[in-house]
Amino acid sequence: MGSRNQGEGDYESAREYNRETQRFVEQQRKRGKELKGSAAEASDELEPEEREALRHARSAAQDERDAQIFREKERDSRQGKTDQGKTDNDGKT
Repeated sequence: MGSRNQGEGDYESAREYNRETQRFVEQQRKRGKELKGSAAEASDELEPEEREALRHARSAAQDERDAQIFREKERDSRQGKTDQGKTDNDGKT
């Protein structure tokens, strides 16, 4: 696969995914395995594994707090402040 920018969609990856999915389905059919489910029958209910993953997911508010902390630290470092509130210039508080 090339590394060129393809804009909003990565068409090469989409085609490869579709080919691999079709190949997988065909292999399962040849083995006599019935593939169950369809998009029409899909449920909005989360599986237990998905619920567990969401329990550990970060909230947008937490990400924003972290971003604010990083912005403040970056600003302080530009102003010559250290974590202890001292300046790098003279070592005094």
